[in-house]
Amino acid sequence: MRLPWMWKPWLSWPPEWGPASPADPTAPTSSSPAGKGDMTTPLPEPGELGVEGHAQMSRLFLEHAGVYLSQGDRIQASEKVWGAAAHALKSIGEQRGWIHGNHSNIYDIGGQLGREFGQEAQFLDYLSQAQAMHNNFYENIRDIPAIQRALSTVAQFVDELDVIRNSPPCPYTIQDEEDRIRLGHLLGLRRGERPPIGDHSQVGYSQTHQA
Repeated sequence: MRLPWMWKPWLSWPPEWGPASPADPTAPTSSSPAGKGDMTTPLPEPGELGVEGHAQMSRLFLEHAGVYLSQGDRIQASEKVWGAAAHALKSIGEQRGWIHGNHSNIYDIGGQLGREFGQEAQFLDYLSQAQAMHNNFYENIRDIPAIQRALSTVAQFVDELDVIRNSPPCPYTIQDEEDRIRLGHLLGLRRGERPPIGDHSQVGYSQTHQA
């Protein structure tokens, strides 16, 4: 039996119904991410994201977070803050030929870059605040001022990652077992293939830069 078509709020407004009422909360407006009034970063074309595509998504999500926050939508704003940080890190992972397909990889990239550039504690704080926003998407425990602070912090993080992405990797020497495990994950190495403590790379273990 064919069920009658039913309109759902997450679908586009049926054209046969005429213009959507401005009072309808689901109707796109110039100030919502569905509109274009406050958006300056375009959405990349469909397909596999490369280095620039991830960087573009990061900037777009920062804009979305600001718009959602201005509308009082704490949940969507929180997830966009997390997404901005994640895509900025994935951009560098892609650039360096590192694996970046899951949350653990994203943390590994942030941790490795923090050590490489001498900002380990700062980068761990950035990651912690971004992760708190991802958690808030599920738990709804953060208020608007907390999300605003996280948005400002993650925007700074994205700025710093942009500088790193546009700079050559730093030489890096593996310091401890934590380094071996992290780089093993990023390079897709098995336990017995991980480089030893003291091993050195002139290009920060990038798989795409020449030493």
